[in-house]
Amino acid sequence: MTQKRSLLGRIGIFIAFVFLQNLSTIGLQVEVLIGRPLSEFTYALVVSVIFLAVMVYFIKYYQGQLQEYNPRDFGENLSFKGKVGWIILTVVGIYAFLILVSPLLPQGTAENQQVVNQMFANHVLGVTLYGAVLGPIIEELLYRGIFMNFFWNQKGRLYDVLAVLSSGVIFGLLHEPQLSLYLVVYAAIGVFLGMLYLKTKDIRCNMIAHILYNGITFLVMFQTL
Repeated sequence: MTQKRSLLGRIGIFIAFVFLQNLSTIGLQVEVLIGRPLSEFTYALVVSVIFLAVMVYFIKYYQGQLQEYNPRDFGENLSFKGKVGWIILTVVGIYAFLILVSPLLPQGTAENQQVVNQMFANHVLGVTLYGAVLGPIIEELLYRGIFMNFFWNQKGRLYDVLAVLSSGVIFGLLHEPQLSLYLVVYAAIGVFLGMLYLKTKDIRCNMIAHILYNGITFLVMFQTL
């Protein structure tokens, strides 16, 4: 069972998952790998196949975790009753936070966003599918679902706080792997999403909130085309 694995074993497996997620992003550089440009449709198809495969694998592993050991009853209530409001509140909360801290941020764009902007300019469809849909689903499965059940799968306020904060920090480091104010911003977004997961106990709510947040960002990016 998940709770019976050694801490070192759990850390090793989680690092392997993070490596797999990062390795899969090589699909976004498929043109560099094969040495020739692809059509918009072909590029989107390659990106979709790669990330869908990773997504399905993470879904199966996450479901297996919950079957083995699930003291918090994650995924037990499949009804969206009472959850939609929390999804909307989370997205609004993230954007309100960003508005408040934006005057404190250095001029320019975070390195992660710069990379996305560059790829978006070359392949709108494929990068939008990844950034607005597939990426958020994979990240929520890994950094909320799998992570919290690996390391903080016991009931208690202390475990809740540690789960939310640690998942937020790791999520921040994924997007900004250096000490900066952007790291704080991404970590805070992860905290918002962590609180949503603990509140609704439904990873689908996290996926929807993350897709909404990223989707709005991509709508803004479309205006730059």
